[in-house]
Amino acid sequence: MKIVRTQHGFTLIEMMIVIGIIALLAALTLGISSSVMRNAEKRKTQDVLQLLTVALQEWELEKGRSMTFDGYAPEMLPNGNSGYYDCYADEYIEAPSFAEQGVIDAVMNHGMETRIESIVDLFMQSESAKEILSKMSSDMFIAHEHDPGEVEKLVVDAWGTPIGIVFPGRPYFDVNPSGSTFDPAYDDSGDGTVRDEAEDGLGSCVNARPFFVSAGPDRTWGYRSQSNDQNSTPQNEAWVASTDNLYSYEPYLVESAR
Repeated sequence: MKIVRTQHGFTLIEMMIVIGIIALLAALTLGISSSVMRNAEKRKTQDVLQLLTVALQEWELEKGRSMTFDGYAPEMLPNGNSGYYDCYADEYIEAPSFAEQGVIDAVMNHGMETRIESIVDLFMQSESAKEILSKMSSDMFIAHEHDPGEVEKLVVDAWGTPIGIVFPGRPYFDVNPSGSTFDPAYDDSGDGTVRDEAEDGLGSCVNARPFFVSAGPDRTWGYRSQSNDQNSTPQNEAWVASTDNLYSYEPYLVESAR
């Protein structure tokens, strides 16, 4: 008797089903991997924000006072007294109107870069604060060369954007000691203080304590003060961009700040 052997292969439909399953599994794997990596980057950035907070506390404990900041409206700074301030704001971050989409990221990046470099320079002069900085990974505590031979230490987040710091507003007459009368035009928050543009936009300091901030995965700062009813829509790019920012502590919003 002759035995007939029949060969059976995959049909086109079966092959398409198998390919579809493989593609689905690959997409799920990539999605999970991307989510795990994103969460790891966020944790890494949050760790750096907390280290900076501890370094600031150590510096202030050693000095016996709070760190001071000169980044307020330039026309109000008293002439000849700039040496009083610890941290400098080489770039004036101009506050936008509600009609605008927040501070230009290049301006905010440069302003925050100047601040964090100034602060790191102060920390490096304190043994206890310097010890805290040594705990940061080398890919986030980096050497930044502005010009040939001009190198500053800089702290960046997991996405390569400079970590920023926001200082609380100061009493009007501390910023403008030569003023004879109070000018309501500078009372941005209704509490008699002059607010820095970064605080005005990114969030208000709690208990007059500075906070450190990262622009987040999208590397865009956004502008949180535009979160009132007429602006908190998906079409408001400044507000949406701010939703992934990371903070050393969660600031609050002052709706009357603008």
